Amino acid sequence: MAHVNHNIDPDDRTMLTARVLPVIKYAQIVAVAGFVLSLAVGAMTDGGFTRFYHAYLVSFAFFLSIALGSLFFVMIHHLTRAGWSVAVRRVAEVCAATMPMMAVCFAPIAVAVLVNEAELYPWAKPVGHDAHHVADHGAAKPGAVEPGATTGGATAVETPSLEASHAAGEPHNGGVSPSIVDPHTEDLLAAKKRAYLNPAFFLSRFAIYFAAWTGLALWLWRQSTQQDKTGDAAHSHRMHSASAGGMWLFAVTITFGAFDLLMSLSPGWYSTIFGVYFFTGAVVAAFAAIILICAGLQRLGFLTRTITAEHYHDLGKYLLGFVFFWGYIAFSQYMLIWYANLPETTFWFAQRGASTHPAHFSGWSIVSIALVLGHFLIPFLGLMSRHVKRKTTSLVFWAAWVLVFHWIDLWWIVLPELGPAVRFGVPEVATFLAVAGVFAATALRIAKLNKLVPVSDPRLPESIAFENI
Repeated sequence: MAHVNHNIDPDDRTMLTARVLPVIKYAQIVAVAGFVLSLAVGAMTDGGFTRFYHAYLVSFAFFLSIALGSLFFVMIHHLTRAGWSVAVRRVAEVCAATMPMMAVCFAPIAVAVLVNEAELYPWAKPVGHDAHHVADHGAAKPGAVEPGATTGGATAVETPSLEASHAAGEPHNGGVSPSIVDPHTEDLLAAKKRAYLNPAFFLSRFAIYFAAWTGLALWLWRQSTQQDKTGDAAHSHRMHSASAGGMWLFAVTITFGAFDLLMSLSPGWYSTIFGVYFFTGAVVAAFAAIILICAGLQRLGFLTRTITAEHYHDLGKYLLGFVFFWGYIAFSQYMLIWYANLPETTFWFAQRGASTHPAHFSGWSIVSIALVLGHFLIPFLGLMSRHVKRKTTSLVFWAAWVLVFHWIDLWWIVLPELGPAVRFGVPEVATFLAVAGVFAATALRIAKLNKLVPVSDPRLPESIAFENI
């Protein structure tokens, strides 16, 4: 017979079902409204769906990162046989279990690749198309910089500037720069990267990624929920063993997934550390989301006798640690590219205003500075205090702060591909609401199926009694 800990509200599932059903309906309405609005705006924009696809990619990557970071948390919990985190593990399991719906949400990106119009990925067009466009019009890839200019001491790609093309009368699709591949990138794609960057192989890889992520997330969630019913400790041993191999699979798939989803937006650019960069942001986002969800549930009356200041303290430690790790990786990526002085890599940062050359200063430069301060320095200092991490109100503030800047980070990665102008408006808001509604509705539907805490986990009493030194 399953062991039930009496420190947990026995009717939390019944209460949760009653509370979340209206919220699920509202989330679904928000999702539908967001999709309809974003598609309508895309249809009415002169540049077609280019802006919609880029805005959608930001929101998709944001919620996918939360699911992936949550999956990492669940596996590292089992791999280390941690005791303190049992009380908050179910929240992470639910976030990770949204992965099948995130695979469905990948559909617009798959469409963008299959239509062969390169409205999102320049490599999605047939070989030679963009080269002819460049030869006819003399335009450069959005964000190209002046010949001989430098990016923090490095010589940038010597292609005509986007501003020069506009001054010469080039059309720009109502303010949205066309998806043009410069001759250097076209040659690179044709000679070396086309075998990897092509629609069929791209979609095949993501089928593998989502199969791996979904398989791991759902299997761990099902083992955990089955243990609620059986009380068998063997489930814990199986989850521990599976997480060992799962962590290797996760490391490979999230790295290549980051390369494919985000880095290939600029197929001429490369960074061997980009996968780690995306991973650290995903873990930061996951811990921030778990903190916010736990605090929200407690505010509604759930988990009040299960999650304590001790759990928030440790969640805050993880949040602080990965905020610092993100800053370290971000600096390492920038510094290595700046020091290597390779034109085919420095242009990417110049395109985003992250350059020490005055000619490259743009609105994106302000965003770059804001990321250094808001994604690293300010939250790092704000989370240092023990008292901040043990006080729910202050920890919730910093969790929300970090989530906002994680979105800004993804926005800074994606939107500069449209050109030098900083763009934020209805497409970004509408696509965020669309994916947020889907994510929230899916998570709530999963959450109401089982208890909010793994009540039969043999380490649960240790988790409830846990105290920081």
